[in-house]
Amino acid sequence: MAVDSAVLALVWGEPVRVLVVRKSCSESSFWACDVALPGGSLEPGEDPVATALREAWEEAGVHPSSVSVLGDLGVEAAARGLRRVMIVVGRPRGPLDPRPLSSEVDFVGWLDLRYALGDVITVSHPRRGFVEGVLIPGGMVLWGFTLRVLRKLAGELPSIGF
Repeated sequence: MAVDSAVLALVWGEPVRVLVVRKSCSESSFWACDVALPGGSLEPGEDPVATALREAWEEAGVHPSSVSVLGDLGVEAAARGLRRVMIVVGRPRGPLDPRPLSSEVDFVGWLDLRYALGDVITVSHPRRGFVEGVLIPGGMVLWGFTLRVLRKLAGELPSIGF
């Protein structure tokens, strides 16, 4: 399957935490107010791993040299099937200080992966109305593609050596 985008699932700790961003609510993009993994579109000549690492740097201040890539979870469809996204999995090589580095992101933080395994309920999303998802700290909503990927990640961590 062709890939046009990639995200980085950066995991560490026990219990396992994953780095998430929230796409800025002040932007008018399709992704506004969505909790997501750092990621975006492949640039010409770039492979999915390079894209995931570049996007983590641009969105969350995580330098590519500070990430040890463990593997990937394959390709998942996003944006109603219009995007084909490679999920790259990595772990920090040492301490990190992630923070928003772009106006396209208004939150960066570590999310306990157990939240992704919570009960899915109907919740109010600031831009999308009511969605099926999980409320997470900070009053944010985990839903759709990111929720699906994090649930898959939780089930496959042992097989990728975490």
